[in-house]
Amino acid sequence: MSVAAAELAAPDDWRKESFTFPLVFAPSIPYEGTEHVRFSPDWSHFAQPDGFTYALLWDIKRRTLDPAEIERALDVYFDGLMEAATRAKKLEDPGTVSSVSLHPMAAPEGWTMASGGRLFTWNGFSKGEALELKMEITQRDCNGDRSQVLILFSKAPRDQPVWKELRAIRANTSCEAKPS
Repeated sequence: MSVAAAELAAPDDWRKESFTFPLVFAPSIPYEGTEHVRFSPDWSHFAQPDGFTYALLWDIKRRTLDPAEIERALDVYFDGLMEAATRAKKLEDPGTVSSVSLHPMAAPEGWTMASGGRLFTWNGFSKGEALELKMEITQRDCNGDRSQVLILFSKAPRDQPVWKELRAIRANTSCEAKPS
């Protein structure tokens, strides 16, 4: 089934990419739909406190994901992503395994479920160094046939200014599908 996807409402200067499930680097994640990624202009400034800041929207065939399933999916996602990046950069694989830890948080307006958390992985896009990202994850159903899972990431703690911009992306992202 083809799923009409919504757009991720990030600023124009944020780099934009989209992928169709199954994802090449994580084919065992069993979703149908589209992944939209928006990278902040400072995403690749890995040494900066707000490096690795980006937003990820899974606009998928309707499905409710419990926190344990999201943790497993993100573990698989980041292991696959960082392994692919490590190979592409010809880095030695550090042998690190990605680990996600989530906790409940109040769902923001327009979203039905929410979690905060941290991701521990490695930076296959740089030197293979250890990487800790803070996260906020929200979910909702859209138009009866689609669900959205929005994941916001940054190295910066969740009380830092960059999170205001990330949360604005969430507030401005619509369930409305764009024509394919």
